[in-house]
Amino acid sequence: MSTTKNILITGGAGFLGPMLAARLLKEGSYNITLTDLQAPPQPAGVPSTSNLSLVAADLTSPADISRLISLQTAWHAVFIFHGIMSVGCEENPALSTKVNLNATQALLAAISSLSQKPRVVYASTQAVYGPPYTATGPITDDTPATPVGVYGTHKLIMEAHINDMNRRGLLDAFAVRLPTVTVRPGAPSRSAAAFLSGILREPLAGLECVIPIQDRSARQVICSPRVMIENFVRVMNAPSDAMPSHIRAIYMPGISVTLGEMYEAFEEVCGKDKLKLLRTERDEEAERLLNSWPQTAEFGNAKRLGLVFDESCAQIYREYADSVKA
Repeated sequence: MSTTKNILITGGAGFLGPMLAARLLKEGSYNITLTDLQAPPQPAGVPSTSNLSLVAADLTSPADISRLISLQTAWHAVFIFHGIMSVGCEENPALSTKVNLNATQALLAAISSLSQKPRVVYASTQAVYGPPYTATGPITDDTPATPVGVYGTHKLIMEAHINDMNRRGLLDAFAVRLPTVTVRPGAPSRSAAAFLSGILREPLAGLECVIPIQDRSARQVICSPRVMIENFVRVMNAPSDAMPSHIRAIYMPGISVTLGEMYEAFEEVCGKDKLKLLRTERDEEAERLLNSWPQTAEFGNAKRLGLVFDESCAQIYREYADSVKA
């Protein structure tokens, strides 16, 4: 009997989905289905394989959700990565409602109807946190979620929905609150945190990066793609009873760095001459969102689940620079 496990990843044309697919395919025991509005491209570094399906599906369409779920007789895990990003949500709350709320609820309802419940890993965000708690000390497992943006609010609504469905036995799920994952390849996203990747990515490509905040003491919580992918796999394999049935959110591991420390790590990895490609141009809306997000955290749940952490900002930047050279 085959032991190959079927994995569904939504948002498959994005950043993390293809990386997770590539990681799982290397293990040889998974069939991966990547889906997005249009069929996602082949993940970088992955040869053509019968264990990978690239599927177009509109998750705002009930018919497309049914078709997608029916592609396999049983799913081992479903990673929900699709969504509208932070600034995009502020500019178009109705679209965020349609995609981040309604489509995700419909997908979860379809998953809950399956006789064999897959592990669901829902990508939430650190933007569920907000003032005054983000500015008065480290985020703990007991810190209330107080988002000040549409993106964080809609993610928190979905977390509560997942908590209740998991409690009632309709899902086997965790909601993972992502810090800013950097460095992201490709073009800048519609996120207030886009510069946290651009600060390294653009200068390494000989391009200018605009920094939307001036305060060098401003802090952000970041992590590398490598660490995030490893932790996704660990959450997929975590025991269902690792957390209470009605409390399923995990703040994923990150490190707290100031903008000044980012500049220092940039100079260490890229050299002083490339600092001229960093230009400050204040963006009040981006600054408002960034300053509302966590600055430090204890990551109690993440540590109890055995998740891993990065070492430093310089290590994160060096990993990306090395990948570009390779």
